[in-house]
Amino acid sequence: KGKRSERMRCRKRSFLISVFVLIVLEFLFGVAAVATEESPAVIEQIFQKAKKDYLATNIQSAAEQIKSGAAYMKKKAATASAKGKEKLEESARELDRLSDDVKSGAVKSVKTIENAFARAYYALARESHIGSTEFWLKREKLRAGEALEAANRHLEKAMAWAGQKAEESTKKVMRETADMAQNLKKKTRGFT
Repeated sequence: KGKRSERMRCRKRSFLISVFVLIVLEFLFGVAAVATEESPAVIEQIFQKAKKDYLATNIQSAAEQIKSGAAYMKKKAATASAKGKEKLEESARELDRLSDDVKSGAVKSVKTIENAFARAYYALARESHIGSTEFWLKREKLRAGEALEAANRHLEKAMAWAGQKAEESTKKVMRETADMAQNLKKKTRGFT
């Protein structure tokens, strides 16, 4: 029991140090420097930068960031389930068109950009939800829990970009979903 609690303390300490390093890097460089191409933080950074550049009338950079978002969605679509692929590809096409429209000056409101980003997150949430169901059916509880968490995270982002506030009933469902994801992940610790 003593060794187990010592390992837990070491893990917690390592986690806290990692979080601290990420915060320092983000403060120094303005972005999470260690985010990988597959990290959920990447798409949010792209979208945030695109919006910031658009608002600062740095149109070329905003268009490039939106193109990067389209590429991200295409990459996700390439590995998506058959059911989720369609919405991801649709979102990638929409972002490609949006990039061209921003570059040409056809986009007159930041709300147009925000709504496209919301739909992209909805497509990501849908794919994560589908993945969670598929993992559950395969009895892969850890992966099902992780996918369920991702679906929740993407749905929250979709709502934020759309400027929507979750109703109390929606918040309750999202909390219960988060709890379920955690329970799925807990039940597999040490067995996977």
